[in-house]
Amino acid sequence: MIDEKILNKLACIHVLIVEDDQSTLEALKQNLEMYCKKVDTATNGLSGYELFKSKKPDIVITDINMPKLSGHEMVASLREISPHVPIIIMTSYDSSENMLKSIEEGAYSYLRKPIKIEELQTAILMATKNIYNKIIYLNEGYRYECETKGLYLDNELIKFTKTEQDLINLLMQNINKIISYETIENFVWVNKSMSREALRMCIKKIRAKTYPKIIENIQQQGYKISSAD
Repeated sequence: MIDEKILNKLACIHVLIVEDDQSTLEALKQNLEMYCKKVDTATNGLSGYELFKSKKPDIVITDINMPKLSGHEMVASLREISPHVPIIIMTSYDSSENMLKSIEEGAYSYLRKPIKIEELQTAILMATKNIYNKIIYLNEGYRYECETKGLYLDNELIKFTKTEQDLINLLMQNINKIISYETIENFVWVNKSMSREALRMCIKKIRAKTYPKIIENIQQQGYKISSAD
């Protein structure tokens, strides 16, 4: 039994469960809703993918064998738009092929059905520890709190539009890494077309609210935010 104080760390975590078995889905949702900030659910890989794009959860828990889009196919699509998101794979088919494929896709954990709630809770806690534990320090005295997804100067929260905040979140979740234009378009603009000019204007506004070098342009590759020197 995991200590209640430890489980309370999940209070800031937004979870997406993708599972085609309704009874399993409801059981997992009911348990996780007791501790997590929000739990969204989908019954197939395609709706799971669409829900991820619109809701942007912190972690995805998914079955493998599902209609419309399998768990593996969904994970591959998610990696194109959100390479940082932790993913936990659940399956009844504990084959070496499934396990190898999950590892290649960058799954954080691989759980065998029937799911033991304590094992799932532990996997979520480990996969999301950087969210509820981490503060990232930037130059010019700024800091980003992963738990609240807020950028602060001293004790003042910097206010951004939704698009600006989504871009900040994506780059901060991939601190010191170059994020491609395609990934930014897919994650931040979702189903809209992103022009390079729109992206430049968004970054210009973020810089105006913070400091000029907060977001670095890596020519012909993308953008990144670097932690403090």
